[in-house]
Amino acid sequence: MSEPQSLAGQIGKASVVIMICTMADKILAIGKEMLTAQQFGVSASLDVFNLAYSFPGTIVLLFSGALGSAFVPLYLEWRNRSSLEADSHATWLMYITTLLFAALTLIFFVFTPEIIWLIGYGFQPEQKRLAVVMERLLILLIFIDGAGILYRGILHARKLFFHLYVAPIFVNITIIFLLFFDMGLDIYVLVWGFLIGTTMKTVYMGIALRRERFKYGTPLPFDRQKMKTIWLLAIPMLGSQLIANSNLLVDHVMATQLPAGSVSTLRYAFRINDLPIQVVIAAVSRAIFPFISEEVAAGRRDNLQNIFKYTLIFLGFLTIPITCLMVLFSEDLVILLLKRGAFDLEAARQTSQTLVCYSLGLFFYAYTFINGTFFAALKNTKMLLYMGTVSIFLNVLLNFLFMHFFGVKGIALSTSATMGIISIWFIFLLKKNLGITNLSQTFSTFYRLMLAAAGMLGTGLITITLFELVSISRLISVPLSASAASLCYLVIIWVFRTEDLNTCITVLTNKISMLKKGRFTTDGK
Repeated sequence: MSEPQSLAGQIGKASVVIMICTMADKILAIGKEMLTAQQFGVSASLDVFNLAYSFPGTIVLLFSGALGSAFVPLYLEWRNRSSLEADSHATWLMYITTLLFAALTLIFFVFTPEIIWLIGYGFQPEQKRLAVVMERLLILLIFIDGAGILYRGILHARKLFFHLYVAPIFVNITIIFLLFFDMGLDIYVLVWGFLIGTTMKTVYMGIALRRERFKYGTPLPFDRQKMKTIWLLAIPMLGSQLIANSNLLVDHVMATQLPAGSVSTLRYAFRINDLPIQVVIAAVSRAIFPFISEEVAAGRRDNLQNIFKYTLIFLGFLTIPITCLMVLFSEDLVILLLKRGAFDLEAARQTSQTLVCYSLGLFFYAYTFINGTFFAALKNTKMLLYMGTVSIFLNVLLNFLFMHFFGVKGIALSTSATMGIISIWFIFLLKKNLGITNLSQTFSTFYRLMLAAAGMLGTGLITITLFELVSISRLISVPLSASAASLCYLVIIWVFRTEDLNTCITVLTNKISMLKKGRFTTDGK
């Protein structure tokens, strides 16, 4: 077996383990959203919660992604020399990050009214008062979740993917339990659900690491230079996280100027659009990170080029048909998942239209996860910070423009446009960093993917129209139309496939076959 194929096999195995755990978590997340929609619909109080949660959630995501991306390659480098050295430096870093997040939590708690005044500027006075109370509780997530960032980094570096991706399930299970048994907490049921569930998640990861023989303790003295190295890598990595995560907070903040329910509409649409990304794309990006770091350390540039090329094709192969399905059946999907209780038909229609606008940028949103992984492994992160800052300003500018014409849908469309512009720029930057001289073969594959997407959309529209003419129920026509459209996509891909696309399909089908036979271990090896 050749080196690229062997590497692809290892990444494939790790990806499937992550996908299984993430799928379980996202099925629970869908259940949580269904119960939330039933109880709160797109109410003003839910808008307040979504905005209040977005702030600490974004802070944790920014630091988690940046620190994790900087920590994993360095931890692997230390561990290659000595497991004792790696665990000792990691423990020192745990102490530092815990103190950092404790300080941030205290600062944000004190300045909560000012934070709400800034991010909730479009809210009514009573909404702002509710937001201050909620925010002061949710700010605790910065400490609770932040304390577990290094746990996640160590699990990631050691490729202990099962523990890493089982842990988040505690959050959704807790919220579902509280929603289902209606504790009389009203909107605060979501607040306490996140606080209790996140605590359980962090505790689980700490216990899992001990069981996997991580040596808590500092037998080696504090090494200022090594801590400095991590932060010098992590701070620029905030740029990648700004692109992937902060724009949702920006969207929520600007949506406070729109009618009540707009923030909740964005949140529902984003969560549905985010599902395939978290289940498949984020799984791949997290799986390949330690492998890419090892390839960089070994100086195998050819392998890095192959991983980048096949990852781009894999992203297109999966996200382009998902976008087509969202365009064709978004309203049916939203009605199926959310229309019940307080979530009425008008809310479903607005959410589905917003979902379509988000889905148009699905490929580019997916690419941001992969892009940061490569730049972090290459330890070339300064450009990420610059581009992350540019993406925020660009998103704000396009939000102002598009929301004026399209309302809440315009905010989602602005995010997709921002992701597209930034991602295209990054693809060419990474091409240069990896020494790739020609992307023409990759572009040739994408032409075929777009041809297949056009055939898929055409088939879907024709079958939907035919079923409507003969008055077939949507419960029957939608699955049949989706199946026909997907089959058309696969047939066109098969007929016009390239060698690179054929390789991706072969790897994917091999992993699916191995999954059915139960040949994956829980650590992804």
